[in-house]
Amino acid sequence: MIGFIGGGNMAEALIKGMVKSQIIVSEPVDERRKYLEQAYGVKTTASNREVAASCNMIILAVKPQIMEAVLDEITADISEDKTIVSIAAGITLSYLLSKLKTNKIVRVMPNTPALIQEGMSVFSLCECFTGPEIDIVKSMLMSIGRVMALPERLMDAVTAVSGSGPAFIALFIEAMIEAGEKLGLDRNAATELAVQTALGTARLLDTGMSPEKLRQMVTSPGGTTAAGLKVFEDKALKAVVSEALSAARDRAGELGKKA
Repeated sequence: MIGFIGGGNMAEALIKGMVKSQIIVSEPVDERRKYLEQAYGVKTTASNREVAASCNMIILAVKPQIMEAVLDEITADISEDKTIVSIAAGITLSYLLSKLKTNKIVRVMPNTPALIQEGMSVFSLCECFTGPEIDIVKSMLMSIGRVMALPERLMDAVTAVSGSGPAFIALFIEAMIEAGEKLGLDRNAATELAVQTALGTARLLDTGMSPEKLRQMVTSPGGTTAAGLKVFEDKALKAVVSEALSAARDRAGELGKKA
């Protein structure tokens, strides 16, 4: 039996790709519990301890700010044979190990495109953790997109690039839409142009073409693209992006220290 503590969007994304009859979800909001039951046929409860006591694998899908309270609540029900998967940003393996009586702990950073099974999930685990449970975790994450294993020391950087990345990319697309409107396009046309351009570009890059190569293909000397790129260069776009990702990474580290 697999249990979810927290029934939010990311938990729902994972539930979509799993065998529903083997899932129980604890969720404090009654309407959310009813929705998950009706949409996916899973069992739900308001009790975190019920999930912790009845499941061999437990996914901690709660916000970092309430993780300590949740762990204090369930610790008595976590034995050494249980596997814990945390998808909370900034919560370290060492912190989870200090709170729970099991070494079978996996830290995961998924991202929002998991909602349509196009996510990027990165996981780290304790060096002492070996066994078939790891394959189950990988399979679960593959159901929502791509999976990568990296050392935990890189997890804050991962949080900045792929965890926060969808919001940064969405902001750029939002800016393109608004700029398109200023140029005379209506909202619907500007939105379709910007979104499809972003989608097509991502798919082209996914073939293995480098961003530099694609940029060169589109840019003719003295042309329209070159004129626009010069503005980005003059405004130091790459430096702004670097600063934003550094801020996100640092905040992830701060969240971990507070836990």
